[in-house]
Amino acid sequence: MSHPPANPATRLGILRLIAVFKFAKALLVIATGLGLWSFYHPSFASALYGLVRRLPYEFEQRLLRHLIAFLSGMSPRRIQIIATATFAYAGLFIVEGVGLWRGRHWGEVLTVIATSSLVPIEIYEVVRQYSPPKVLVLVANVVIVAYLVARLRRERADSRLA
Repeated sequence: MSHPPANPATRLGILRLIAVFKFAKALLVIATGLGLWSFYHPSFASALYGLVRRLPYEFEQRLLRHLIAFLSGMSPRRIQIIATATFAYAGLFIVEGVGLWRGRHWGEVLTVIATSSLVPIEIYEVVRQYSPPKVLVLVANVVIVAYLVARLRRERADSRLA
């Protein structure tokens, strides 16, 4: 059974929307990496503690204090390794985003592989400690994978008919 070809403008628009999502995730991961890299710098630490004091809710303040205490227990070398890994992870998001933005087949395949490989970890995180943002990211990633897999299958079926 043949499917009508997708409107190229709509197809590219959806791919670009996914690309923007990937770029936004890359920026968030880069910001995290920069924060980790700067963690032992005295001015960063004092700014971080100032931010914690200005948070409106005790719950948020407590969470950040626990995070700061957790990171303070790590060696600077370990934090640098984690920060470097975050930059590599951000690089993957950027490569995916560029491929999708340009409408490249490899970008779609890479996104399916990379995104679907992390879904089990995201499910574990949601089950371990539920939060609406985690659920939102999980749902978005599942929808992205499902959309791209359906597109790739449709393209394969169409190319066999041609």
